[in-house]
Amino acid sequence: MSRTDVKDITRQLRRNPGNDGGTRILVAGKGGVGKTTLSAALCLLGASEGRRVLAVDQDAQQNLAYSLGYPPGKAALLRPITQELDYVEEKVGARPGGGWGGIIGLNPDVSDVAERFGVQIKDNLHLLVMGGVVQASTGCLCPENSLLGALVRFLNSKDDDLIVMDAQAGLEPFGRTVAEGFGTALVVSEPTFNSLQVAARIEKLSRELGMRRVDLVLNKCQEKEPLEKVERYIPEAVFDQVHVLPLDRTVLEHEPDVSRIDLEASPYLRSVKNIWMSLLP
Repeated sequence: MSRTDVKDITRQLRRNPGNDGGTRILVAGKGGVGKTTLSAALCLLGASEGRRVLAVDQDAQQNLAYSLGYPPGKAALLRPITQELDYVEEKVGARPGGGWGGIIGLNPDVSDVAERFGVQIKDNLHLLVMGGVVQASTGCLCPENSLLGALVRFLNSKDDDLIVMDAQAGLEPFGRTVAEGFGTALVVSEPTFNSLQVAARIEKLSRELGMRRVDLVLNKCQEKEPLEKVERYIPEAVFDQVHVLPLDRTVLEHEPDVSRIDLEASPYLRSVKNIWMSLLP
């Protein structure tokens, strides 16, 4: 399928948006700062409360399945949407309805898009894998990323549902069709100059794209005063809230599987829970 065909599918999806119910979180940041770990932790916390959760993996590394505790042998075989565009094209012609089909609420004629591409992690937690560059020569994924954003915007979800997207590293995921399916951006950064510079640019882009809330998450913190670096390095950035996650040995020991970490024994997970509580409507 050509890039033009992908854009046509995206336009069809955007003409028929679903509701914007539930809590929808885009997790972004520089590569290696801990986006996937945070995404998985939020999804697992939401599911533990009995919410229906859809985890969306936009990162080309496709590591979110491992972090959610999906068996590694099966995770390595997951087939992303970027390899199934003919099927998506076949299914996106109908208007969205109000039902809950497959994993998440798509209209009856496309409900099996999520069901076919999704992976059931547990009864109320599913994973949708976007995928990334399969070969080095394939180039930019902008059309495919736009397709994913439009697909997420196409979903209908209930007020207590949770959708979390582990975004591609850096600034690549930011197009209007990616952002429009989400109301909140969590920008993950280490307390370092380079990482915070990327975080500041993501904050600016998020605002330009109409994100209602943009929070900074300082990860792997050992300093007593990590906020001082935010004020020093990126004074121009305006975040709604700033959260601090500690460098936690238990996370390193269980990496990449967050599901095996005991909440009470992990300072990291306890801090993520505080973030989660702050995001609840």
